[in-house]
Amino acid sequence: MDELVYYNATGKPEDKKNLTSFSYLSSLHSTKIYHQYRQSPSSPNGSVNLSIGHGSHLLVALPEKPILHVYLHGKESPEQIIPLPEILTCLTCYRDSEDPQKPTLLLGGSVSGRLYVWSINSGLLLAVKQPHYQPLTHIAAYSGFIATGSKDSRIVVHTLNTIFMHATGIDTDTNDKPFATITDNTLPITSLVFNRGLNNDVKLVSSSLDSTVRMYSLAAASGAELLTTIVATGPVTALAADPAFRALYLGLADGQIRSVPLFRVNPRTKVVEAVGGMGRVVTLKPDVDNLETFTCHQDQHKPAADVAVTQLKVSFDGTLLVSGDSRGSLFVIDITTKQVRKKLKELVGEISTLELWTVDLADARFDNTGVDKNLKRTIPVLKRSVAESADLSALKLSLKLTAEPQPTTPSPWDFDSWIDQVQSEEKAFANLSAVDSHTFGNTGFSLNIDKNTIRDLNKELQDKDRTYAELKAKYDELLSEYTAAVSK
Repeated sequence: MDELVYYNATGKPEDKKNLTSFSYLSSLHSTKIYHQYRQSPSSPNGSVNLSIGHGSHLLVALPEKPILHVYLHGKESPEQIIPLPEILTCLTCYRDSEDPQKPTLLLGGSVSGRLYVWSINSGLLLAVKQPHYQPLTHIAAYSGFIATGSKDSRIVVHTLNTIFMHATGIDTDTNDKPFATITDNTLPITSLVFNRGLNNDVKLVSSSLDSTVRMYSLAAASGAELLTTIVATGPVTALAADPAFRALYLGLADGQIRSVPLFRVNPRTKVVEAVGGMGRVVTLKPDVDNLETFTCHQDQHKPAADVAVTQLKVSFDGTLLVSGDSRGSLFVIDITTKQVRKKLKELVGEISTLELWTVDLADARFDNTGVDKNLKRTIPVLKRSVAESADLSALKLSLKLTAEPQPTTPSPWDFDSWIDQVQSEEKAFANLSAVDSHTFGNTGFSLNIDKNTIRDLNKELQDKDRTYAELKAKYDELLSEYTAAVSK
């Protein structure tokens, strides 16, 4: 088992052929670099891996060019170059929670504020929406929701049902109406994050250059409900959430990373309580002692006035924080100790994309021995005009069906094995000694009384009392001698 990190950068604007732009797929826990990709710069959040492993593809939307580079896993050079309707400023895909390794939709945000939705298996352009009037900065998708943020400071949340109503020929008055339009911010949106919870408890967290982080609930059918507003000490340029949604991590424009716990212990009641909620405003105070602040990017670059944290990701177990800045530096930080565990290979330009993947290296998808002649090296060409109903009716898909690999090791969740383990562990708690158990009253408390132990404890207590009495007598004697000597 290993965790992999994919990262790339924006590159140099003067490098027209992108000869100095690279991206890497590296191990998070070791020094191993699995793959390197050439000519792969992108705008912030402009790259996406469809999956990881043999036969998977990496998609990179080039900055300032309406071109998409497609890389085959393990190959350095682009395997395919696809023209786009216009320049894409951000890119992601919609993954089904039941099979995240096989995404179905490709989502692209353009420089004109449009949202493009392609079918990955066919290349058909299923829908085009105009939710914004300035370039999109981030797209997040989860549990049937697609949220887009833009430089126009707005957030628009769509559902898959409303997006595909027109594509399926359903015309209603609410056809083009999004699920929610959020206009609480005053400056460009920088990041959008969904919590990975239940469908009836979906939350969306946004960050903006107006120094605020806002959390919304999407559970209500009426739209987005503002739960908490966090006011940071400076413009927030990146955002990440703990996998269990216990804390948020804010990347600031001055190079600092601020951790914000979402649960705290009430000092009076000693009860764990949620931070914020019910529309509350939480203002972060300056962290002078750096108790909740990571400063590795400021320490790396001197002076640190023009260093901004551009990308943040949290590891699967919530113990490591991966961060990239505007100067191409990347760090793997231990969240508990705030120490830098690893420094990744630097890139040219600001870090534009970070992706974390948890993989099993024993999986057949990472076995590159031999040549697979049936390997699908490219993806369908992305169409530039919206598909009509006739196109969808005549659509034919060619899929390669493979047998599911049999597990080489027994499942750790085998119920019978778990029952046997609990039965063996129960023996450790069985009363097989000469201990007498008594329960007093109805308070629910029980005491285990061992007569030999009580006798030994009483003897030890008597010895300590005798020693204390001797010390007290010696102290009184010395005090009286000292008082007599001073009085003379």
